[in-house]
Amino acid sequence: MKLKALLLSCGCLAVNATSQAANPINDTLSWSADLRGGYFSSDRDNRDGSSDTTDELRARIRLGLEAKLNDSWSAKARFAGRYSTYENHNHFEFFTSAPSTDGLRRGDSTIDELNITYRPDERWQLTLGRMQTKFELVGIAKKSLDRNDSPNVDITWTDGLRVTRKGDNGWNSHFILQRNLSAGPTNVMRSPLNFSENGSRVMGVFSLENTKAMGPVVQRAIDINYLPDALRRDGSATGRIKDYWGLVGRLAAQWPLGDSGTRFMLAGEGGYAPNTPTKVSMNTGTSGDAGGLAGQVSFNFIDIFPRHSFALVYGQAQSGWLLSPDFRSNNSLIEGRYQWRIDSDRSIEARLRERKDLDSIIGVQRDRTDQDVYVRYTHKF
Repeated sequence: MKLKALLLSCGCLAVNATSQAANPINDTLSWSADLRGGYFSSDRDNRDGSSDTTDELRARIRLGLEAKLNDSWSAKARFAGRYSTYENHNHFEFFTSAPSTDGLRRGDSTIDELNITYRPDERWQLTLGRMQTKFELVGIAKKSLDRNDSPNVDITWTDGLRVTRKGDNGWNSHFILQRNLSAGPTNVMRSPLNFSENGSRVMGVFSLENTKAMGPVVQRAIDINYLPDALRRDGSATGRIKDYWGLVGRLAAQWPLGDSGTRFMLAGEGGYAPNTPTKVSMNTGTSGDAGGLAGQVSFNFIDIFPRHSFALVYGQAQSGWLLSPDFRSNNSLIEGRYQWRIDSDRSIEARLRERKDLDSIIGVQRDRTDQDVYVRYTHKF
């Protein structure tokens, strides 16, 4: 890692962006916008013994417009663009599938929200169209094993239907039917998941979550992901096609540290996929199935000083876990975050991260290692 990047990351602060507030134009229309940008640096030691270094400035711009049609119905549209000094495609399109493995390419822009929402009362909400969906582990460095649209400066989205019900006891349920075209999904799902089969066009996700404090516990949740006919067990279209399941559980608790307002949060998430590709198809072995386990744990020190926090995250995803936008399959991750919440509209964040292969790839010289750092600023309007 370059010295200037390390010094910059250690000297800067970080914060996660919070949800946007709408700015009224009139009684019917409102707008929202956010800008996120910063310095990103990465070093990779490749499996063939070579190495690569990238330094760039990145930015993401999003501008949304929402219309309140009546007391129950509303509609929303949002433009989103991703830009970089390293690579720019300068291409706008209403993408129906993500053009790269992590969403839009640098330089691409699209409409990442275009939906209509029905709220018959305070308990129920139904959204149809293009939307943002995420089920994250709470903490300073929010990550997910199965669903996290548009993390960092990425742009991904969900096309489909979402039904949400708020329970009186704090348990909220979410049901998503997502449409995936044969060209690929609109958010991160990893190979050998494939949607060329007719039966794979619609996937289902159910989540049950409670973030109402119960003693020290501040989050408990469970997700079920079902992707019919989406798993190429042997890594090819001529091999076996199976359904893919992903089961995820999350739990977080926090305690005060002294009387200064500092809190410690311990949070963990685990995932299991019962059907996985073969090790041969993933190039990690000569027999048997790839592992289907994934997990993360985070140690969060919140408000070490007012608005300043730090977190350490460690996670692993075996090569058969194919759903996470934040954890690559067959990778381990260790990450440090430092967070500064300037105010409700402005934030600065720094991250230092290392990722490594879990299982060695057959026929290569060494395991791949990635080190990266960023310092970014977020402003909501």
